[in-house]
Amino acid sequence: MIANGQTFTKLRISLDGSIFKDCKFEGCVLVFSGVLPISLENNSFDPACRWEFRGPARETLMFMNALYRAGGKDLIEGLFNGIRSDGGGAVAGNA
Repeated sequence: MIANGQTFTKLRISLDGSIFKDCKFEGCVLVFSGVLPISLENNSFDPACRWEFRGPARETLMFMNALYRAGGKDLIEGLFNGIRSDGGGAVAGNA
């Protein structure tokens, strides 16, 4: 899906393989699986939106949670600090 300047209300939207620019999401369920790249640019998400992570995206979050709890707190905090400061350039392995 390619969307520019659209408003989505109370829809379930798969993000994988999609491009969204200048869009509004209101009360949507946003699903990310991590199997295809996505592009999100200058969008707004209201607090009623819900995020679902499936497949590889879910497994990655579960791994990060386990790593954090198993003594990797500094690594995970460092990843988030890198995302906050430079948009994620600190994440190793970008292809």
